[in-house]
Parts: sequence; C-alpha cells; structure tokens
Amino acid sequence: MSRAQSAMFRVVPALNQARAASTTSAAICTKLGAPLTYGDWTLPELQKGEVKVKVAGTGVNFAELLQTKGQYQEVKEPPFVPGNECAGEVTETYPGSKLSVGDQVICLARGDAYACDVIAHEAACIKLPEKAQGRDLCEAAALLVNYGTAHLALENRANMKPGETVLVTAAAGGVGLAAIELANLMGAGKVIAAVGSSDKLKIARSKGAAEEGIIYSGLDSKGVRAAIKASAPKNLDVVIDMVGSHVLEPSLRSLNWGGRGVVIGFAGGDIPKIPSNILLVKNISVHGLFWGAHMVHDPKTLINSANKLVDWWLAGDITPHICEKVSLDKVNDAFELLGSRKSTGKVVLVPP
Repeated sequence: MSRAQSAMFRVVPALNQARAASTTSAAICTKLGAPLTYGDWTLPELQKGEVKVKVAGTGVNFAELLQTKGQYQEVKEPPFVPGNECAGEVTETYPGSKLSVGDQVICLARGDAYACDVIAHEAACIKLPEKAQGRDLCEAAALLVNYGTAHLALENRANMKPGETVLVTAAAGGVGLAAIELANLMGAGKVIAAVGSSDKLKIARSKGAAEEGIIYSGLDSKGVRAAIKASAPKNLDVVIDMVGSHVLEPSLRSLNWGGRGVVIGFAGGDIPKIPSNILLVKNISVHGLFWGAHMVHDPKTLINSANKLVDWWLAGDITPHICEKVSLDKVNDAFELLGSRKSTGKVVLVPP
C-alpha cells in the first residue's frame, strides 16, 4: 500500500483518546527475500474511526509475494506484516463507531492482514448484512481485490456492452476467473480464456469461458494471434490482459474497430511495448488499471463496486474459486503454491 493510501487511514488522536496497544499472532517479514516468520506482533493503538477485527480469512495476492522479496514497486522496510484484504468479525470499536462488536465485515487492511487480528479504519470496512450469517467468510475475503479489479476493468475501463466478445488472459488466476464470471453476468456474448495449460483451461470453462480457448504456452506472438483468430473469427471487442509479454500485442491486434484493452499486470515477466499504429488504425483504446489506487483517487467508485460485488455474492451470482485454504502459520507454503504458478483462483490464509 502506498504512503498516500496509508495516510488516508492515519487519524491523529486527541489527547488520551487512543487505546492501549495489543498483540496478535501474525506472519512477519523480517528480511526481504527470506521466509516469513510466524510469531507475536504488536497491533497499533485503536483510535477514533477504527475497529479491531478477528480475522476469519485473508486473501493472498501475488503482489504481496513480490513485496516480501523487495521486488514490488512499493518497497516496505522489514519488519512488516503483509496482506491487504481480509474478512472477519468486529471485536472492539471506538465510541461513536458506525460498526458494532459482532458485525461481520470485509476489510481493506493497512498492509497487515496476514494476522489473526487487524486494526482497520471503519471507512475501509464493508459490513455484511444479516443474511450473510453462515456464509464462508473465506469467500468474502476473496472478493475485494480479485473481483474488484475484474469489475472495474470490465465496467469502468472497458465499458463492456452486452453481446460483446471478451478475451481474458491468465484466465485461471484469481482476477481471470473473476473476470470470466463477471463478464458473463454482465451479458457478454462470448468470453474466451487464454491460459498456460489444458488443466487451467478446464477450470476457466467451469466458470463460464467458451469451449474455444487458447493455451499460449509454447506459442510465439504470431501463434497467439492465430489461436485468437481461431477462437474468435469475428475478432474481439474487449481484452482484459494480465500477462503482457508476447500475449498483449497480438491480443490488441485482434480487437475490432473501437475495441478496448485493459492492462492489469505482467505475469509473463516482460513489459511489452504497444505499437501506437495499432491504436490509431482501429481507433482502439487501451487503459491501465491499478485497483488499489482507487482508495486514494476515487474511493467512491471502489466502494460502490465492492457493495455491488457483495450483493452479487450473497445472491449466488458469483462464487469465488478458492483453490486452497492454508493455515496462517504455514504462510510460506501458500507463497510456494502461488510462486509455482500452479494455483488457480484464490489462496486464502486461515487462523491456525
């Protein structure tokens, strides 16, 4: 989380208003590039506008793995506890809080969600309604980043319209599966999955991707273009890309006139250059999307999106794909799974 995001949550307390700090158990980065250590962690003092939450589940994101290696664009100095999204139950509030003890919430944490308890700003918490009682809070913990990113990509950036053909790359990952599910829910005519293996294509199809899928492992840029043409003879209207590398350019070349592309990540490892003549000739728009930055620059859009996602989740319209729940004290196993590229959907940490 950026300094600007951290500043959003920083509240200067009046004299004697802060409550005593407490401790919890957490997965701690003590040295960049080293395995995380599970142990005691001191929570910040509970201040006005904040709540303490007992964590039921924490979503694991690839950016957090990079952060603990010192390879993320926002570098944090150890020691720190990673993690930005979790769900759980409010256990302590400050007088005048809009939340109450016992409320179930989804939290956008301050970068410290790999813990059994977190202190969160109540403005960064979404209260779940009573009808959510009994639902798996690990699913709730998997909603914010993955589905939030996919939703803003499709609705706000790409302005996807009913009946359009959508290509989703890295389609078996957390954001990819969410994008498939949401594109279908929003009325896409066809959603094509581009993935790295046949097993991942099966998973993407289970979420609603078309039978005509693309396996880009072993293909060069021309091969990817040919595979897209075979899957979408009338070309694409929207591209949601998380691979970059040799996949982005042929995907953009496959867009129809007036098509839209959204760049979300570079899982392929290489950041490609986009030939501007492609954009000119076909009147194509390409947008970038950094979901977390909305907390600083456009929080209203983010909160509105999150509330819509919760409604869809409670209605059964979307169901996060959780590939594995990992005990918090085994967090390094979760990182190994994520780093192996063998995970699909979401890995969620749970208290030991």
